[in-house]
Amino acid sequence: MSRIVLIVWCFSALLAPQSANAQWPDVYGTRTLVSSTPAAPLLKKASCMADASDYPLELEVAILRAVCANPQARQAWANARAQAAAVGVSEAAYLPTLSATGGYERNTLSTTYDYSAFGIGSQRNSQNSSNRYGMLNLSWVLFDFGKRGAALRQARLLLAAANASQDDALQNVFFDAARAWYAVRDSQASVDAARKTEAITKESLKESTAKHDAGAGTLSDKLQAQTSYRRAVLDRVSAEGDARAAAGTLAVVMGLDANTPVQIAASEPVMDHGEFGQGVDQLIDEAKTRQPKLVAARARLDAARANVDAARAQGRPTISLRSSLTQNNPSYQQQPQSIPVTASRGSAIGIQVTVPLFEGFASGYRVAQAQAQVDAQEADLQNTELQVSLDVWKSYQSLQTDTMNLDNSKDLLADAQRSLEISRGRYKAGVGTFTELLNAQTALADAQKQRVLAVSKWHTARLRLAASLGNLGLWGAN
Repeated sequence: MSRIVLIVWCFSALLAPQSANAQWPDVYGTRTLVSSTPAAPLLKKASCMADASDYPLELEVAILRAVCANPQARQAWANARAQAAAVGVSEAAYLPTLSATGGYERNTLSTTYDYSAFGIGSQRNSQNSSNRYGMLNLSWVLFDFGKRGAALRQARLLLAAANASQDDALQNVFFDAARAWYAVRDSQASVDAARKTEAITKESLKESTAKHDAGAGTLSDKLQAQTSYRRAVLDRVSAEGDARAAAGTLAVVMGLDANTPVQIAASEPVMDHGEFGQGVDQLIDEAKTRQPKLVAARARLDAARANVDAARAQGRPTISLRSSLTQNNPSYQQQPQSIPVTASRGSAIGIQVTVPLFEGFASGYRVAQAQAQVDAQEADLQNTELQVSLDVWKSYQSLQTDTMNLDNSKDLLADAQRSLEISRGRYKAGVGTFTELLNAQTALADAQKQRVLAVSKWHTARLRLAASLGNLGLWGAN
């Protein structure tokens, strides 16, 4: 008995972790099947940095922090590691299982005999017994008609889908961070434009007030100038509020609280994603090859097909090797004439064939369920392909349009500035009306907004096209 207890204790000590944080022995190397960190697939040669810093954020730094700290990336990585562990579980099915049981029992039996008919009275007889026992059971499935192979293939394909989903999550974090950074930049540009408009309307108010006080201008011009100035103040205050909201969004994307102060660099970044010079047809074909959403959808479809094979194999026979070793150490204290039993041992080994004969027609339903899941995954794959092609098409067309509008908005702003200069000169000279000056101011304010919007849409369109292709990456990490 002592040897059995020692074997069980050694076996348990070998496999059991010493603490909650200890890592289990990765016999099947599943840790190498996933990335070492949540951001590793996107970082390449770059590395995560500390969050604490007060200097203005460049675009690449903001993206790097978001990729390293955003909860979406950690969640996708955790899902991939869980699926990698599932691969290890499927690998373990090819090895034997060994279990041990042991215990101690103590039994007491008290019997009272009535001898009153013989004039003796009653007598009580007590019997005490104890038993220490242990058992080792070995079971090894030798052949199961492909059930374990199908389960392992399914687990590996689901791992491929999980890794692709992690890539897609990182692409989304990248896009959200870049878009949030540009939103902060654009909101600051809107604030600058609003302040310029406010300064222009304030100057016009001074001029109209001075003319009115001198008797050369009308009260109507002064009131219109005052209304225009008040409207400019309202626009500036709204723009400043939008800038604060955009800064909070960027902070959250980087894994910080929304009230964390965020400053971005004023310099214009250059994103190295190429010029997308090829036609939209080539871009769609490229997206169908490398887009993480499609890679994950294809892997899930193949995993569903492997599940059909596993469901079919579940209704087939299995051949197993079974062995057991038992030892009992009973101890009896009873009537003196009884012969005590001190120990007993037993062992068994054999081949077991298990043939499922009837399980309530469940086997057919399992196969039908698995086949229906295949059909669902095929539809999901087709839907994903169509959605990816639509995303690429719309992003490509938006980029073409927004690229052309860059020059148009620049020319519009230059013309509006020139028109305001002429209108102001004419008004000061007394040959122009205040309505003409007010229209020029309104046109300039609108042109400034259009310029900010055009630049913002162009940056977003480039990012969206790269994201639809699954081509976002840290340009400094290559």
